[in-house]
Amino acid sequence: MEKIKLNMSGVIVGINIPSTIIFEVIKTQLKGVIIKNYRLLKTVKYYRISNSNLDRDQILELEEIIEEIIHLKSFDNINEKTVEKKVEAKYKIHYGNLRSGEKINCETNLVIMGSLNPGSYVKCKKSIFVYGKARGTLHAGSQMNKNQNSYIYIREAENPRIKIGSELIFYEEKNTRHIYFQKKVDEILVKKIEKHEIQKIMREIGISLV
Repeated sequence: MEKIKLNMSGVIVGINIPSTIIFEVIKTQLKGVIIKNYRLLKTVKYYRISNSNLDRDQILELEEIIEEIIHLKSFDNINEKTVEKKVEAKYKIHYGNLRSGEKINCETNLVIMGSLNPGSYVKCKKSIFVYGKARGTLHAGSQMNKNQNSYIYIREAENPRIKIGSELIFYEEKNTRHIYFQKKVDEILVKKIEKHEIQKIMREIGISLV
C-alpha cells in the first residue's frame, strides 16, 4: 500500500496523498505521519495537501485533523484570503486638499475627502467622489469600456473641468452643490442629486464610508 509522503520546501510542507488509498485509511495514516514527524513539522509554518481525487469536504476534514495536532496553516487558504482582500479593495480614499499642480492617478474608484484647488488634476479608471469643493480637473473612466459606467460626484462645484472617458465639458456654474456627472452615449449628463441617492450609488459599486 502506498503511503503519505512529506515534501519540505522552505516554510511549506507538501503533504502528498496517494490517490489509491481509501479516505478512511488516509485519515488514520495522516494522523500517524503528523505525530511521527511532529518535531520536523514544527520548523515550518504552512502545509499544502496534494491529491486531485479529494473533494472540498474531504480536504476540510483533513485540514481539521492536521490543525488539531499541530499549529500549522493551510497555504492555499492563506492565498484565498489574500485574493479576497484584493477583491475587496474597490476604492481608495484620499484625505486632504489638492494644491495647484498636485496630481492623483487611481486604479479603482476614488473618494476625495477634501477640495481641489485650480490647477490640480485627478485621473481615475473608475468613478470619482469629491467631498469638498472642486475647482480643478477630474477625469473618470480613463480606461472606460462599453460595459463600464463611471461617474463623478462633487459636493460643491466651482468651474471644474470634467472628463469621463473621452468626453469633456467645462462646468461653468459657480457654487452649486451635490452635482452628479455621468456619461450617456456621446455626452456627459449633469444633474443635482440628493445625499441619499449618491450614498446608494456608492454602495452599489462597493464603497462604504463610516
